Amino acid sequence: MSAGRGLDAAGTGPAGADRGGGAGGVMGGPLRGMKPGAMRDLLVVGRIHTLAPAAPLAGAVLVRDGRFAWVGSAAECQARARPGAERLDLGGGCATPGLADAHGHVLWHGRSLVEVRCEGLPGEEACAARVAAFARGVPEGRWIRGQGWNHNLWPGARFPTAALLDAAAPAHPVLLTRADGHAVWVNGRALALAGVGKDTPDPPGGRLERHPDGRPTGVLVDHAARLVLDRVPPLSAAEIEEATVQALRGLARSGLTAVHDAGVSPEGLEIYRRLALEDRLPLRVYAMIDGQAPRAVLDERMARWRESPEVGRLAVRAVKLFADGALASRGAALFEPYADDPGNVGLDLTEPGELRERIRAVARAGFQPAVHAIGDRACAGVLRAFRAARDEGLLGSIPPRVEHLQTLLARDALLLSGVVASMQPIHAVCDAPWAERRLGHGTDRQRGAYAWRSALAGGAVLAFGSDFPGESFDVRLGLRAAELRLPAGWAEPWMPEQRLGREEALRAYTVGPAVAALAGGRRGTVEVGRDADLSLFDRDLVAVPADELPGVAVEGTVVAGRVEYGGGVTPR
Repeated sequence: MSAGRGLDAAGTGPAGADRGGGAGGVMGGPLRGMKPGAMRDLLVVGRIHTLAPAAPLAGAVLVRDGRFAWVGSAAECQARARPGAERLDLGGGCATPGLADAHGHVLWHGRSLVEVRCEGLPGEEACAARVAAFARGVPEGRWIRGQGWNHNLWPGARFPTAALLDAAAPAHPVLLTRADGHAVWVNGRALALAGVGKDTPDPPGGRLERHPDGRPTGVLVDHAARLVLDRVPPLSAAEIEEATVQALRGLARSGLTAVHDAGVSPEGLEIYRRLALEDRLPLRVYAMIDGQAPRAVLDERMARWRESPEVGRLAVRAVKLFADGALASRGAALFEPYADDPGNVGLDLTEPGELRERIRAVARAGFQPAVHAIGDRACAGVLRAFRAARDEGLLGSIPPRVEHLQTLLARDALLLSGVVASMQPIHAVCDAPWAERRLGHGTDRQRGAYAWRSALAGGAVLAFGSDFPGESFDVRLGLRAAELRLPAGWAEPWMPEQRLGREEALRAYTVGPAVAALAGGRRGTVEVGRDADLSLFDRDLVAVPADELPGVAVEGTVVAGRVEYGGGVTPR
């Protein structure tokens, strides 16, 4: 281990660093310390993976005023600690830089905790049975909502129809969102309330699945979903806040110290602002403005947040845009038709020329463009739009983000230089059983699917997330997926040439998200002067075999020097 380094005696360091709050509660398990009270120095002792190139391992860190004041040996840190310093002993475990999920949907996850949950169910019959049970406790006429169904995992991999939902809840309109959020399944009552019938045309960027006679089946893809969603009563501010708080607490319990919320409504942003002002965020939130509103409305929203883009642990510096739909529902925009749906090349959720103009407008306003792009045609178009904006000098030092980047042709990989590739390793192992049916086995686009190593080779900054609640936000599962690339039940990995090493994957959950949140000089590694965010585990997260990663227990989190979760501390 190299010699430790620290701040000066006064604890000064880089300007603009966050200040931590008071100490948290008592840590459980092998961790001791952090009693409630006034802000004190915090000494964390044990195996610490710093991810700093000069000193990747440390035996201790000293935290002062929410930042790392010294990184080195236990003796060095103890000698520099002020009287009354609290101490955390990692025992046989370890600490890493604070883990982040670089792409998730917080409110959606919070709502999933109180709505009909269809994750992992084996077929539409099971989903309908769950709706029927839920309906027994809901007054007639009230909407029933749910999410998580995935027809690709069902026998025949066919879209469901309204018939079973009609039988399950004849007195209620029902709307169930697909796991990826790019299709909804509704019953006949919901279609009737929305005025959707045989003569309803497909809207731009959307598609109604239809029976042979033209009648809607009950599945509406991408923008077509709005035909019904717009008839669902909106959530109240109290409901949004409760769902958001519950979701954030769950994220903190999983070991996360930061989340990037991909596309937040104006109401959701205001609730985040209030939670931040009241110091009620248990982790950092990098929230993206929903950029699909009319241009004048979007300009107004950006102007509002440009005045105060950071409030406590909240940062609002990005705008979420959409290029296309999802591969699972055949809405991802491809150059060539789907291998299992000839004639279908996917959907442009934003007309390409309009998308380019929105990217330019976001960049001119000083915000970070974060664009959902999944198909090879969408990814190529977005990356070329980023290159054009950079060539015009609009982006400055802001790295644009492409969200998902699930299918990229090799010829377009060079466009990734200086771009954040916000990808989700769990998608590859969950999608592998059906993805090649969409893309075609052995095709150029299949070889560029979920291609993390190719993204790195192209010069991208890799920032990993999960796209929760469609998939689990458990980073341990993401690390295993990135390293093994082994779908459940498979004997061999899928496209093993795209696998990452453990440290590469860990950096994509720490360093990469920090860069993606425009905080690369402040977070992501354990170095003197940086924000003191740590994720704590009962075993060495870097050393255990990949198959054992899910069994490594989360012991706690530290955000800006304050214990936010662990033992007796409940996330706020």
